[in-house]
This record gives sequence, C-alpha cells and structure tokens, in this order.
Amino acid sequence: MNLAAPGAETSESGRTRRAVRWDIRGLRGTAVLAVVASHAGFAHLTGGYVGVDVFFVISGYLITGQLIREVARTGRVSLLGFYARRARRILPAATVVLALTVAAAAVELGVLSTKSIVPDALWASVFAANVHFASVGTDYFAQSQPPSPLQHFWSLSVEEQFYLVWPILMIGCAWLVMRRRRTNPDSATKRFRIALAVVVGVVVLGSLAWSIWSTRVSPTTAYFSTFARAWELGIGAAAALIVNRRGYQLGQTVAQLMAVTGLVMVVYACLVDNSGTQFPGYAALVPVLGAALLILAGAGGRPTIAGRVVSIPPLRALGDWSYSLYLWHYPLLVLPMLKVGHQLSLGWRLQLMAIAVTASALSYEFIENPVRRARLWRAAWRSVALYPVSVGLVALCAGCAVPYANHELAARTPQAAITVAGVPANAPVDSLDGAQLRKLVEASVRAGLAHRATPTALQPPLGKLDESVADLGACDYFTTHTQQICARGDLTSSHTVVVLGDSHGRHWIPALDLAAARDHLKMYYLVMSQCTASLVTVDKMGTTDPFTDCTAFHGWARNEIKALHPDLVIVSSRPVYGGIHLPNGTRVTDPTEHARLEYAGFTGLFRELKPLAKRVVLLHDIPGFVADPGQCLETHTRLDSCMGHENQNQAAGAQLQVEAAKATGTQVVSMNDFFCWRGWCPPVVGGTITHRDAEHMTNQYSAELTLPLDVRLGLAALGREQPAAATIGATPATSRPSALPARWTARVRRGVRSRSRPRPRRAR
Repeated sequence: MNLAAPGAETSESGRTRRAVRWDIRGLRGTAVLAVVASHAGFAHLTGGYVGVDVFFVISGYLITGQLIREVARTGRVSLLGFYARRARRILPAATVVLALTVAAAAVELGVLSTKSIVPDALWASVFAANVHFASVGTDYFAQSQPPSPLQHFWSLSVEEQFYLVWPILMIGCAWLVMRRRRTNPDSATKRFRIALAVVVGVVVLGSLAWSIWSTRVSPTTAYFSTFARAWELGIGAAAALIVNRRGYQLGQTVAQLMAVTGLVMVVYACLVDNSGTQFPGYAALVPVLGAALLILAGAGGRPTIAGRVVSIPPLRALGDWSYSLYLWHYPLLVLPMLKVGHQLSLGWRLQLMAIAVTASALSYEFIENPVRRARLWRAAWRSVALYPVSVGLVALCAGCAVPYANHELAARTPQAAITVAGVPANAPVDSLDGAQLRKLVEASVRAGLAHRATPTALQPPLGKLDESVADLGACDYFTTHTQQICARGDLTSSHTVVVLGDSHGRHWIPALDLAAARDHLKMYYLVMSQCTASLVTVDKMGTTDPFTDCTAFHGWARNEIKALHPDLVIVSSRPVYGGIHLPNGTRVTDPTEHARLEYAGFTGLFRELKPLAKRVVLLHDIPGFVADPGQCLETHTRLDSCMGHENQNQAAGAQLQVEAAKATGTQVVSMNDFFCWRGWCPPVVGGTITHRDAEHMTNQYSAELTLPLDVRLGLAALGREQPAAATIGATPATSRPSALPARWTARVRRGVRSRSRPRPRRAR
C-alpha cells in the first residue's frame, strides 16, 4: 500500500511542497488501525479489512496528483524518477520484514512452516504475492487453518503492479498532447486532463465491472486480483484530477456534508462487512467512495468537522507509521499463533499490537526516513538498483532458512521410538496385526501422559511430512482431469476392488496397494481431492461458487463402477465443508438443512452403488486433529504437547455418513481404534507419525494398517481363489492403465513416494 510521505501531498522528490493534509494523514491512521484491529480479532470490527481499500484510494490520489503536477511543471513524466521514489519508499521496510519473518520461522517454527513461508516471501519480494495466494486457492477468511504471516503482502503487490502501468498511461496522455508543438500551455493542460479523465474512466468502469463479475464467480481470485482492485486506485486518481484543476473549491456546507457522509460510509463498512460479504464487488463501493468523499471535502477549503475527527494527533502519528505498522503487525500476530498452535488470548494480542506499534515507529524513524532522505540514494539509478538488491537479500535468507531449520531438527537429543512387549521393533511396515497395533497405540498414549519426549527417528521424517501423499500416477483426477482409469495390484485377477472418495480415500492407497499385492486383487482408485463422495454439489475450495467438476466426477465415477461391476466398492470421504448448491442456484449454509442434504447425498450414493457392485462398504473417516500435529511436533519435544482429542466437527460429519450407511444397509468398517485410546489420540504411534496434517494420514502409517484393514474389509477371503503365481505390475497407459509405480512395496517401506503434491495453503 502507498502510505507514502508523512505530509500527504508532499512530493516524494522533495521539489514541490504543498499544504499538509492532516486529514489524509489521520485517514491513513484510521485505516491501518481498522486493519490491525480486524486481524487481531476484535469482534465489532468485522469489516476492518476495508482499511486496505481506503489505502488504495489514498494511494491513487497521492501518486496521480504528484504525476499531474510533474506533467504541469515539466511536460513529461520521468519513469526512472518515479520508480526510484517508489523504491526508496517501499523497499527498505518491506525487505527487512520479509527477511526477519523468514528467519523467525526457521528459528522458532521448524522446517514444515519454513518450507511453506519461504515461497510466500519470494513471491512477495517480486511484488507478486497476490498472484501466488490466488493461485493456491487461499481463502482470506477461512479460520480452520492458520494463515501465512506474509499474506498481507498481497495488497502491496496489487499496488505495485498497478504502478507498473499507471505512469506509462499518463505518459501516453502527455505525449498525445505535447506532440503538438504549437499548442499553448493552457490548451495543452486542458487536453491532458481530458485525455487522462478518459483513461481514468475506462480503468474505473472496466475494473469495477470485472470486480463485480469475478467476485460472484470466484471470490478468492477476485479478492487478490489487481484487475478487480484497479478501480479503487482509479477512484483516487479521479479525485486527484478534480482537486488539481484550477479553481477547485467547495462551499462550507457542501464540504461538511461530503466529509460526514464519507466518514459514515467508511465506519459503516468497518462495522457491517464481515467474512460472509461478497468482496470486493459492489460491497467495496461503500468504503472506496466514502474515502474519496473525505479526500475531496478536505481539499475544498477550510477543514471539516469529520476531517478534524480523523486527524487527532494519535491518528496522525499512526498515519506516519502506517506503512511500517501494516508490514509488521501481521507477522507479529501470526508467527506466535503458529508457534503455540492455537488462537492467542486477547491479552496476548494486545501486547503483540503494542509491540507492532513500537516496531513501526522505530522502522519509520530508522529505516524508512534515513533511506528516503540519504544523499546516497538521490541518484535515481541507485534507488532503482534497490529492487534487485531487495530480491537478492530475501532470496538469500530464504535459501538459508530451510537448511537451518533442518539442521536444528537433526540436532535434537536422540530419543528412542515407543516400543511394547510382543511387538517387534524392526518389523516390516505391513506385518503388524491389529492386536499389536492397538498395543502400540495404547503405549503411545501412556508415553504421552507420562510426559515422555517425542522420538527423533520418525517415519516419515518431519522435514518430509508434507510430501507424504499417496501417488495417483496418471489418474489424478483433480489435477489432470483425465477420463481414464488406472488398474493397480494384480492385473490378472478376476476380483476387482474400487475405492471411491476424495483425499480421505486417497490416504488409504498405501495400505490397499500392499493388501492387493498380498491378496491378488485388482484395484481402482476413483478418488478426486476436495470432491466429497456425497451426491451434492459443494463449494469449490476457496470460493462460494459450485464445484462443477466434482459433480461431473460423481456421474463419471458411477458409470465406470457400473462398467467394472466390482466385487467390492469402498467409500471413503471427508464431511461436506462449506456450502451446498441446489439445482436452482441456491447456496445452502444453514446447519440443519446442510446436514439434511449431506445425509441425503450419502444415502443416495449408497443406494445407487448397491446394484453396481457385489458389496459396498463405508470406510469410517479417521479421527482428525484440531491443529496440525506436524507443526506441533517440530516445535515441541514432548509427546503430550501434541497429543489431543478427536476433532468433534470432523467426528460429527463422519457419524452422519455412518447413519446414512446404516439407513441403506451398507456395511461400515472403522479403523478408529488404531488412532486413539480412551479418547486420547497420539500424533506418533511407535515411531510413525499418523497424520501429515490435521485430517490426512501419512503414507507410512497407512502402510502399517495393511493387515488390520485387510482383515476388516475381508480382502484376503475375496482374493483367496486366485492362483499363487500372479503377475503384479503395471499396464500401459491405455483406456485402463495402471498407476502402480515399480517397487511400490519397497518405496512404502522406505517412506518414499514417487511424486509429491504441493502442501495445502494455510489460510485465513
């Protein structure tokens, strides 16, 4: 965001100094205070995020006003000078915050969090954080996972992307006018303003239309999109055009009314907007136009009452520090939350905000001002050189962070794995029976309750926990949208098993692949990540629009099952999160109606599957954690710090599936006793990490469940009639190819998989 020089209309070049706009300084302070309070979780400021939109308007007003005056004074716009001023203003504080955030993650959070934060820092350093967060489907308002501590850099990226183009457009307007050498100055100025007004109008109307449309179609993408936000900076530019024309003045009554109206609009948006508001779209018009009215009113003559309200000394001080405060407050809020693994208390948040204010004041005094005023940076080319220097410094920190975090993890005092009598410590990964595994689960819980240290030789290693995702080969229906199916296991078998579900079905693949090899079964995995098995149309992750690809997958999968007529269909799916879309376009979020529709979707699924297969089984969803156990394990050295109870929201969703299965006479198989004992769920069983995140199983623990799962599903009996000498391998990628990698069993035992999936974005 442009929270530029403390004198709101002071040229950054220092050549032209106009009257200080105390109201704009105070408005900046008000806006950043709203943003900080919203991020800190103050209940009454649910719409505090609109402070960013107010900043966009202020930025468009200040920067465009400077460029208009430059054209009036020199007849041109110096691109080099413009980007030099931006570099001196933006880069020093941003570089320091990015570097220190990455360093803090490496020192305090461990390798998993660092691996997630490093890409965020690199994208932010090149002013493309908004593109990055939109591409990974970040839901800005999602509360189920902690956000990135650098997520707030999206707005800075939007602004810098806008200013890559905006001065060039102004140069084009000036060139059209100045190419006529005989044009007198007054006529040239008039023509320039007309041309610029046309450009501003096109940008505002085009961007606003796109914002409204994209907010309805894909809210997450729209929230981070420069195209959907450009009109907000354009409104500020329009205000600059109006104010900088000759003779601009407002009557006192008109100015007072405009200022009061503008302030009321901004405050209204802060108090009324919330996580359910479709934003930006139409909703952004309220704070944006409100900010523009305040700016126009304050430039019209004498100070207004509303202007005096927002320009009290504390708000003016915050206005001076607002850029640094915006940069510092979010990492200071999020990093401690990631460290402790849960939301911080109000008292802690207030203390952190006090630290953020102090850090911003120091940053303003000792980083921002010295660089902006130093003689060294007066040469424009030197200032522009700050861009590659900044990227290089952040990249250097990022390159050192992950190795350092890995080194710190490896340097822990060695701790032995949890063992129990009668269970071989070095047994093959798929050789433990149900009784042995249950003993290990009990022993792991008891070890946690006894405050025992976490084993250090974990499988998978903590540094590779996020890579523990089963490989789907050519049949990854979420990423490739393929229409083929892949056979795995014993390709000569006459007995076929199909797994139907989402990522919660996918995490059973290591166990089922080993069971298929043992029992001579042919396996098909019709699993699509994020696509629940319930026959309802769900939200596409990170949006409120329907996941139509999932709905289409439901129909396609049923047709494939009908063609295969398998001996067994195993349904394994997560509960339905987000909204459910009806055929008439209504999006249902009411809990009672939502549960009814989800239940109907599962009962409908089981009824449709029964005639298509010899047997249908619901594989009970595994217990989930409230917080990510991996991040806890890398920041705590005792088992009890990360041991908890089953996530009740996920358990309720799993129970709804069970009720739907019972209502249709569908068999239910549960493996929950291999995850929890007497209500306690350990993140480590023996020496194996059970979950790669809050709700998905690791490949390694899935493989350890091979024998118990085999017994409870009756897979051995199903494949008993197969010949002893069966061919286990892969078919070519034809209409029914196999996705079974070579030496899959060996890969599982070594804790290695052939292909990884990106770590899910942790979002706010």
